[in-house]
Amino acid sequence: MSSKRSILGVWLIERGSGRNLVAKAYSDLVKLDMDLIAPFLSATHTFIDKASSETLRTVDTETNRYVWEANDHLLFVMVVSKAARIGHMRFMLEYALNEFVKQEVPSNSDVATVLKDWHGAPNTFKRFGNFVNELVEQYEVTDESLLAGKSMDCLEVYNHLFRGIMKVKTGKKKRNDIVKRINGWIEPMMNRYPFLAAVPIDGVGIEVLEIDVNTVPYQHLRDSLEEVLRLLAKAVREIVTPKAYRDVLFDHVMPYAKRDIQRLQTYAILDDVVRYLF
Repeated sequence: MSSKRSILGVWLIERGSGRNLVAKAYSDLVKLDMDLIAPFLSATHTFIDKASSETLRTVDTETNRYVWEANDHLLFVMVVSKAARIGHMRFMLEYALNEFVKQEVPSNSDVATVLKDWHGAPNTFKRFGNFVNELVEQYEVTDESLLAGKSMDCLEVYNHLFRGIMKVKTGKKKRNDIVKRINGWIEPMMNRYPFLAAVPIDGVGIEVLEIDVNTVPYQHLRDSLEEVLRLLAKAVREIVTPKAYRDVLFDHVMPYAKRDIQRLQTYAILDDVVRYLF
């Protein structure tokens, strides 16, 4: 397994008592007593919560970052590398907390009752611990290449975004100018991302589905698509009228983003859409 991990460890903690329901270390970089640190994390969250009007969401150490998500009864904490996408990590924490309720809380009960009846046996939430393992490994960059299915999902999302942007209402000459400009800007990127050479670019879109995901490291794929999105938005914004650009965003791009918002959140693309398109 690659040493370039984003997620180094996780804790699911009972608020107040600081008891660990689940504690997982995914890297030797986390040299901690997983049971000992849980009460400290809980106490830190409680202190910030009570001492100010703010809710603790992240804490930085010299090398890592602790990311919090909480509900009335539980804290879910990740220690992640500083290079990790925080929006991505928060989505995972929120998703996992919701999944805990689905998996571990009977329909005729609630979280408070489940915790009250739990006497600290470490294997009680083993099934949920396995779910956390699978969730982390699914999203982790492993050996510089992830599952082809994940890459294909990412390609489909970006392909929809590129097609949506190219639905902008403009004349043939300006559309050709957009294609020419984006081709010129992408060409220098091919030294870093040679797989972009196989991508057709025309007045309809940028057909990234032509990329062979089995030969491209996932992180390179993500980085290149993010850059192409930025360049395409820049080209269209500079060539068409402000009204035409605004209309295509609200008529075509954002309706797609709303329909497929879970995948955009899953792959941390939603932040890119907002940052580069608006």
